[in-house]
Amino acid sequence: MEKIVETVFLNLPIGVLVIGPRGNIIDANPVSCDILGCPSDGFVGSNWGDVFFVHEENSEFVNVVFDAIQKVTPRIERVTPYFLPDGEKKFLSVISSTQRGEDGRISAIVVLIEDLTELHGLHEREKRMLAQNHRLATERAESLIAFAQSVAHQIRNPIMSIAGFTRLLDRRADEASRESLEAIGEETRKLETMVRAVTEYSSIALENPAHVNLWVVIEEARGRLADKEAVKGRTITWDTECPDMNVTADRHLLARALFELLLNSIEFAGDGPAVKICAKDKDGFVVISIADNGPGFTAEGLEMAFDPFYTTKPVGAGMGLTRAKRIVNEHQGSMTIGNGPDGGARVQVSIPVDPM
Repeated sequence: MEKIVETVFLNLPIGVLVIGPRGNIIDANPVSCDILGCPSDGFVGSNWGDVFFVHEENSEFVNVVFDAIQKVTPRIERVTPYFLPDGEKKFLSVISSTQRGEDGRISAIVVLIEDLTELHGLHEREKRMLAQNHRLATERAESLIAFAQSVAHQIRNPIMSIAGFTRLLDRRADEASRESLEAIGEETRKLETMVRAVTEYSSIALENPAHVNLWVVIEEARGRLADKEAVKGRTITWDTECPDMNVTADRHLLARALFELLLNSIEFAGDGPAVKICAKDKDGFVVISIADNGPGFTAEGLEMAFDPFYTTKPVGAGMGLTRAKRIVNEHQGSMTIGNGPDGGARVQVSIPVDPM
């Protein structure tokens, strides 16, 4: 049995150190020597302090063991930086467990070490890519906002004048002229709708981020649908999977984004609309997926869905997805669209649980 234990100890894929009550290193497997950059000869039997205390930059690594000794907690787990003798920096997962005898005194300290340097590097690169994508999205949004504000300012007064003169002429017009005036009035109302949509888009801003329960946000989004024509008189099948978790967000703004996505799903779902909302926590992000049983996005829709004023609906300004994406960007998140394997549209929103 001892040989089996020894074989397992020597071949474990993670480092193991066993430290005695006086700080002497009782045992260490080869992987621990490789990770820590310590020679296998002479390592066992050395004093913990003589090996690690001399390197001040490794204080976080040393403190994992100290905390296990000084605190009642029998197990301490952290990810800490660690510098090899040649200056190379690693990131280690360190678990320190204190073994105590019946008298409460420390009999041994077992330290498990795993090298996470490569994984940490991947996460850092991913974070940089997300930050860059967010910066580019922010710059694009700022350019669009400036353009939108300019357009809204330039055409608001002419539209109001056209609408006013049309109403004035309508009072004096004969039947032959009234049809043309009605057409002018209809097109003017469409322009007014677009101006309002642009004004709403340019006013979107993250103002009150706070910890809020995700269920509360989703229910607020669903509550906003009640007075919409696409919902009235229709039976909607809801399927919601959401963990009991909090997210740092502007509650009403995020609910508005989800409302836009849910409304879009219902409007395109046709008869017997069914909408599934699935939320989960993944690598520090809240990922919210919304899927429906409609026809899904066309190829053109997938390419142009986030473009302002693009719409296939007979009414509306085509700003719903654009507004939702802007709100998600304000939360340092991202949004993607696609079609499900069994048909229907699928939109995925990803925002950090606790943004920087």
